[in-house]
Formats: sequence, structure tokens, C-alpha cells
Amino acid sequence: MNRKSSCLTLGACAGLLALSLSLGGYALSAGQEPSSQAQKIEIAKTRADHEALAASYEQEAKSLQAKAEEHKEMGKAYSKISHLSGTAFKAKHNLVQHCDRLVEKYKGAAQESLALAKLHRELAAKAQK
Repeated sequence: MNRKSSCLTLGACAGLLALSLSLGGYALSAGQEPSSQAQKIEIAKTRADHEALAASYEQEAKSLQAKAEEHKEMGKAYSKISHLSGTAFKAKHNLVQHCDRLVEKYKGAAQESLALAKLHRELAAKAQK
């Protein structure tokens, strides 16, 4: 990813974070743990809150990267099928392309998750304890 693209990605992530924080809507009772990622984002104020969000996004990125690798292997497996002809051969080609597209989408989503994790690490560094 080039510098301009990286800056645009971080800018978009920061904008989405600001938007989600400004929308409001989740009221938690005292002592109640947030149950959704949106609630965690909304109430994140401390270093620990942002570190937890960063860790969550890093874990999501790992999961997405694993999915990308899984589909890469599936694409290889489909491409090795040699006994097909005609319509079945075209279907094989479509399956390989499908897996290739998913690999790229999962890799992109993993990069976005890592960008969000980085942003929360930066927010954690600036946050109160």
C-alpha cells in the first residue's frame, strides 16, 4: 500500500470512528459491560479501552488473513481439477476466479482492521489511564 493510499485509509477510519462516536444511542447501566463492538467504541475513553479495541481489530485481522489463505488454497485445489471439460471446465474457472476475488477482499479487510488497530493504539497513547 502506498503512502497516499495509507493516509486515505487512516483518514477514512478516523472519520468512521468519529462518526460512530458522535451518533450515540447506547446507554449502559453502571457496571454493565458493553456487549457489542459499537458500544465499546462509543464508550472508549481510557488507554485500556483503546488497547482492548486495538487487540480486537488485530484478532479480526488474523482471522481475515486466515480466511484469505484458506480461499487461496481452495483456488489452487479447484485449478488442479483436470478431468473437466465444456460447461464443467467453465464452472471450474469461475470457482478459481471466485476464490481469487475472495482472497483479495479478505486481504483488504484485514488491512483495514490493522489500520483501525493502529488508530486505536495511537488513541491509547494519548488517552488518560
